[in-house]
Amino acid sequence: MHTILNEIQLKHQTLTETEKKIADYVVRHNEHLLNIHIKELAGQIDVSVAAITRFCKKIGVGSFVEFKILLRDAVKEKEEVHDAIHEVHQIYNSVINSTNSLTNIADYQLASEWILEAKRIHVYGLGSSGLSAEELKFRLSRMGLNINTHLDSHSMIIASSILNKDDVVIAISSSGQTKEVVDAMELASRREAKIISITDYSESSLTKSSDLMLYTSSVKSYHAQGFLNSQLSILYTLDILSMLLAEHQHSMETYQKTLQALDEYKKI
Repeated sequence: MHTILNEIQLKHQTLTETEKKIADYVVRHNEHLLNIHIKELAGQIDVSVAAITRFCKKIGVGSFVEFKILLRDAVKEKEEVHDAIHEVHQIYNSVINSTNSLTNIADYQLASEWILEAKRIHVYGLGSSGLSAEELKFRLSRMGLNINTHLDSHSMIIASSILNKDDVVIAISSSGQTKEVVDAMELASRREAKIISITDYSESSLTKSSDLMLYTSSVKSYHAQGFLNSQLSILYTLDILSMLLAEHQHSMETYQKTLQALDEYKKI
């Protein structure tokens, strides 16, 4: 179910600095705001009542009262946990459920069709997103697909400069604002390549150049609880894509061949 917390995440890049301050506070403390008065909330965040009202309208809500109703629907009573195993399990479930609500299966299916039809597939990502890009390359290359990764600004620009309409680019950036990726996608768009972005936010510099968006749940609100894989929702999205691609007969046959070759290599 798409909730008001999901909407706050998607619209985060369109907010002013004051509105982002409100958004971040709401995401971190949502369970304690269900019965709060607007003046009390304004005092806690150190913003004006008018700023909170503007924030509500920016995320598509008519009033603060309506906002609290939607927030109450979004906040489910959480099971009290007493150990790390159950706490991480609860976080993973929350991130997965949120990611499911942000992108429908039709978008994943379209992405998989574009990937299968492409002559060349390029995946762009920096830092941790680069690791996810490499993981996708490993999976798709084992299906016999022509795929390469670009993990630095120079490589991205060079690759984008020689793209054409038969190519598909997959851009991975949680923020959607990574300059190196955004610049390369703008060039890729001019070269008429199909662009799929995997990102947390709906209105960012990256999505402006993208033809198809696969939205992922932000894990920023969980960082204070400990070390959490920043790529969790991205890897979950890659799992869905991989599952759809594996349903294609040729992809699965090729994958089985690579699996057999590796098994035989291990016996040598």
